[in-house]
Amino acid sequence: MTQFRDFLDDKPYDFPEHQRPAVAGSPATPSQDPATRLAHILVAVLVGTTAGLGSALVSVNTAQLQQVLGLSVEQAAWLTTSHVMTAVSANLLLIKIRQQYGLRRFALTSLSLYAALALAHLLVSDHGTALLLRAASGFVSVALIPLCLFHMMQAFPERWRLRGLVLGIGVTQCAIPLARLLSPSLLANQGWRSLFLLEAGLALLSLAAVGLLRLPPAERARVFRPLDLLTFVLMGGGLALVAAMLGLGRWEGWLQAPWIIVSLIVAIAVLLTAGAIETRRTTPLLNLRWLGRGEVARFAVAVFLARIVLAEQDVAMAAVRSLGGTTGELFTLSAVMLTAAAAGVFASALSMNVEKLARPMMLAIGVVAIAAFGESTSANPHDLWRFYVSQAGIAFAGTFFLGPALLLGITSALQYGSRELISFIVLFGVVNALGALAGPALLGSYMDGRVAAGAAPLTAQSDTLHLVAALAALTTAYLAVILALRIRRKMAELRLQRSANTIDQPAAAGRPHGASSDGGWQPPRLGRGVTAALAAMAIGGALLVLAAWRLP
Repeated sequence: MTQFRDFLDDKPYDFPEHQRPAVAGSPATPSQDPATRLAHILVAVLVGTTAGLGSALVSVNTAQLQQVLGLSVEQAAWLTTSHVMTAVSANLLLIKIRQQYGLRRFALTSLSLYAALALAHLLVSDHGTALLLRAASGFVSVALIPLCLFHMMQAFPERWRLRGLVLGIGVTQCAIPLARLLSPSLLANQGWRSLFLLEAGLALLSLAAVGLLRLPPAERARVFRPLDLLTFVLMGGGLALVAAMLGLGRWEGWLQAPWIIVSLIVAIAVLLTAGAIETRRTTPLLNLRWLGRGEVARFAVAVFLARIVLAEQDVAMAAVRSLGGTTGELFTLSAVMLTAAAAGVFASALSMNVEKLARPMMLAIGVVAIAAFGESTSANPHDLWRFYVSQAGIAFAGTFFLGPALLLGITSALQYGSRELISFIVLFGVVNALGALAGPALLGSYMDGRVAAGAAPLTAQSDTLHLVAALAALTTAYLAVILALRIRRKMAELRLQRSANTIDQPAAAGRPHGASSDGGWQPPRLGRGVTAALAAMAIGGALLVLAAWRLP
């Protein structure tokens, strides 16, 4: 019993000031030896892949799941939408759970639940139960993303830690091209069951890895307030309704389905109510006044527009099929996209400059505009080669964009305090989730409208790619405006600094430059019983991953 308690809990440790986290619920950052740093990278990649691949395998294979399970188009759309409905607001609650009850308990409990839900998918066949499991998985999967980031950041010294953050968030974004690459062989084996066998196997492997490689202790704090649950229910419910509208509006008709109009009215009402409550609280769940400031609001709009533009990849894949792309060509295209996405992650981390974050965002979306315009002129099978080039560029831009976007918000939030940082993280998750739904919904609706007006499918896809190119160009111009405003603000700050004869060093705030990086902390040794249990769990996970391909 004592071994289990030591395994589940973190003992408090007095870290030096420069190693303490910026906010409660995040791990300290003591020095690590090279082997431990490498282990943290491997665990981060495993957990990040697990976090992203669960939803990606379903969203990429919605059409196949519809055919195999005998679902209608609307029923199949609910499989993806129910996952997002809970994920979109999960950070509202999960961040405070991590802060109050401890990072170690949070990590192990989240991964255990995620693995159990993935295994439960193998035991159900009715649509209603599957929706409940997808919704629960969506909520829990959000908890895995910070674990990926924390492990990746542990692998880097202080001066490179933000690069670790960019790499961590990039790992989760490679899930879609990876799912496209793996899906044909998975479905050819056991159909939809192979998808969930892989998900469950990765979840068990992640649980064993996180249990074995302990993150440094995180500071805990009593952060829950009596009105937090009410705010979460109102905001979470309103955002879930918005997600349902975006996910199903294309298939049920934006104005034809009465429930969509009712959901819009209810969502507006409950979100306004939640906003009124939050703005009057002294310790709100979200600092809405800060989120409504010009710079933060402009950032949110930019990320949302970028997520819509990046939905171009779904349209491009449909165009490749319309042009007669074979299974082999689609596989090669998926491999190219995955390679380019990984390259975008590394390029973003290596070229990161906290003083020039809007510039790479603008460059990335500009690449999407050029690539989408080039694809829109492809009209015969001989033009398929263009998609290899253009989709490589878009996949690269998609992952290259996200790191600077995340850092742009974090650096702005850290100037105001930990509460604003938490508010930004919630905003970033909401905008990304809703943007990921809005892109396919809006572009798909436009394409359906063109087909309904009498256009051939390939023509409708080409017109949609023209639209994406125009939207990407407008988004690039919008980012240029943001860049100009940031330059003007930075120049004003420099003039104030010169007049005050001070030097601004935000990266070193609260961390003495010459301070020792060795806090003396060492993870406790695991008992034999715990080690045996983790080993069995890892073996079980590996067998499930192999079973996803090998069982008849």
